[in-house]
Amino acid sequence: MEQSNLVKIISNYGSRLWSMVSVFVFIPLYIKFLGSENYGLIGFYALLLGIISFADSGMSSAVIKEFSQESKTNYKYTLFRNLEIIYIILCVLISGIIFFSAEFIVKHWISSQTISQRDLVYYVRLIGVGVTTQLISSLYFGALFALKNQVRSNLLQLGWSFSKSALVFVLFIIFSKSIELYFIWQIVCNVFYIYLLRFFVLRQLNLEVSTTPLKILFRKLPKHIAKYIGGMIFIAIISSINIQADKLVTSSMFDLGTFGFYNIASSLAQIPVILIAPLIAFAFPLFSKFSNPIPKENEHKNLVVFNKIFYLTNLIAIVFTVGIFFYSKEILLLWTKSAIPTSIFPAITFDVKILILGSFFLALQFPLYYLLLSKGKTKYTIFQGTIQVLVGIPLLYFCSKKFGLFGIPIPWLLINISAFVYLFIIVQKKYLDFANVHFYTRILFPPLIITLLFNFLVYFCYQKIQFAFIAFIAFSASISLISSVLYFNKQSKNNVFSFKHLYSFPHE
Repeated sequence: MEQSNLVKIISNYGSRLWSMVSVFVFIPLYIKFLGSENYGLIGFYALLLGIISFADSGMSSAVIKEFSQESKTNYKYTLFRNLEIIYIILCVLISGIIFFSAEFIVKHWISSQTISQRDLVYYVRLIGVGVTTQLISSLYFGALFALKNQVRSNLLQLGWSFSKSALVFVLFIIFSKSIELYFIWQIVCNVFYIYLLRFFVLRQLNLEVSTTPLKILFRKLPKHIAKYIGGMIFIAIISSINIQADKLVTSSMFDLGTFGFYNIASSLAQIPVILIAPLIAFAFPLFSKFSNPIPKENEHKNLVVFNKIFYLTNLIAIVFTVGIFFYSKEILLLWTKSAIPTSIFPAITFDVKILILGSFFLALQFPLYYLLLSKGKTKYTIFQGTIQVLVGIPLLYFCSKKFGLFGIPIPWLLINISAFVYLFIIVQKKYLDFANVHFYTRILFPPLIITLLFNFLVYFCYQKIQFAFIAFIAFSASISLISSVLYFNKQSKNNVFSFKHLYSFPHE
């Protein structure tokens, strides 16, 4: 089982690490091949995808939650087909809305110095098709993932991501360096990816029933799932607003070039979240499995899973957050080849620092948030998200007007700190008694203290030498990770050089 867990976690990281690598490798190439304003349109694609993600409405997480529990195969198939129909209808509607409102979006939202309004309208319509076909893939991915096909689903995602981000350059070389070609290729990759995911989902379900054909048992979603999705609709809308608000403001206040550079800062700051997502993808089915209070030992198993996932989340997130925070200027210069204008470079560097601190606190929310989801509890997140919008949006407007690019990321940091504290208190008081002395002295604070200490010392040395900053980052990260695990092992009375306990989880 330990090996199985390790294989699942590694496979989860495969596609995520590729996503992170592709961000570093391909963004400078996009700017080189297409120009900064066309890259701004790619950033707009990501922004629009984030905004319409509310359409998922918890359907993909509902599939993972239900498929992870002991349910009959025909029940899973029926649930899958019902959600599939709802998803397709929603995506067609959203694509239609974007298509017919493209002129309005271009006129009131997007500003370009080099791209004609007519071309912008056409590109927005292509983006509408691209983001909706990408969105629906999350349902099929979640279904295949929860059917204990984590390795296969991750390999498919990796191939899809590689095709979208890397193979498009082959088309640029063969045909033309065109943003139109980029968006058409995204659509082609999305459609092929959906076909493969759906094929493997249905094949796996057919294998489970073996000789008898799959049957649809009901045409209406069960009440508990409808209630869960209903709560998730509001959460998704609120989350979409909170996560994308800074980009919405930047894209409307500044030209596409400046928005593209801010999007670079945002992409860099998302690294802690990208690295934690595979852990949470692994943990959510376990949380769901052990969310049932019967048998009684499930509560203890949930506590074990939570503590390990939170420790790994904290350890990985803090190491990368601190490293990028200290060396943000050097990373940006290396990454963009000095493409960022000197007039806005200090602001973009500052934005990276503030955004990545906010992303760190967002990453720490994941174990808490998904534990609540596994129990079907959405009301706390709804309350949290509502307060964040009511406070965060006016604060964002004030900061952006008062401080320009320097002020835009500040609300992101503040709302994520407050959200982490709120979810921490709710989970501790109502659902899982985890915050004991052991938690604070072994899980929460030691990785933070150890990482800050080593990075301060190493960065001080770097300031004196000013040479090969990547080596200093790698050394700081390595020694912080190793020292934190050694300290944890010593405090937990494990073998000091043992690592198996980090990925050994209760049996599924």
